[in-house]
Amino acid sequence: MQTARTITLCAERLTLDEPPRSRNFARNVSVAQEPPGLLIFYAFARELAHFRRKLENRSAISIDGLRGFHGRINGVELALVATGIGAMRAHIIARRALDAFPSAKMVISVGVAGALSEGLKPGDLVLADRMMLAGKDRSSVDCILPLVAEQVRSAERSLRSAGVRFATGAMLTANKILANGAAKRVAKEQSGAIAVDMESAALGLEAAARALPFICIRAVLDAVDDEIPAAELGGEDGQVRPLAATSFLIRHPGTILKLPKLMRNLSRATAALAKALEALAQNRSDGESYSE
Repeated sequence: MQTARTITLCAERLTLDEPPRSRNFARNVSVAQEPPGLLIFYAFARELAHFRRKLENRSAISIDGLRGFHGRINGVELALVATGIGAMRAHIIARRALDAFPSAKMVISVGVAGALSEGLKPGDLVLADRMMLAGKDRSSVDCILPLVAEQVRSAERSLRSAGVRFATGAMLTANKILANGAAKRVAKEQSGAIAVDMESAALGLEAAARALPFICIRAVLDAVDDEIPAAELGGEDGQVRPLAATSFLIRHPGTILKLPKLMRNLSRATAALAKALEALAQNRSDGESYSE
């Protein structure tokens, strides 16, 4: 007999289990580095491969404890910050970045996601209307972070006006990569989410703690029944570890045949993300408000 579980609102506990916040990461910020508009978080560099090419005046972020770059698109100044993989890393980096860029008016979580709904295929976009944070040892939901309805509707208008197709639904932030169909189907059954990532709920928590508008837009990398080959080879920074990769491929040579499909899916996903981000930035430039 299953025991009923209580799912709380994430807003009732706006912190993850982590060391105390440090307030010293803004010391090396110059006035020229502070973006007036959007603060965009991504896990690893390839997720922004297409969008990066569209930016003007790109420059590296030179702030202790942060990796990423500045840029401008459609007259909107952006700061794009890499979190690495996982909710804990994302939450810590979000705090550092928001301390360093207090002028940011909006937070966006971007990157790839796994499909939990059979209707989603690689390259499809998912706009979250609520975030779900999974527990440490399971894919069931510990808490839910509802997103502000008007902010979601505003993002929907921005995407539609640019002709960008997307699905709206719940996004699950899992504690580990769901590398096969069985794991993703369990997550779907336990959460009701339509897609899964590993960072967005943590970013949404920090944005909510500071009363900042928050948008989560993710592109599907793998369909429900797609496997993620050699998922364990990526480090927390999203980079493949060469020695581990060599050893794994020697032991599992069939994996090599699956990698081209994964890279094609990644290219589709990053191209879709670039269109979505450009649309969100364009409507920000045109005066579209994401405030409550």
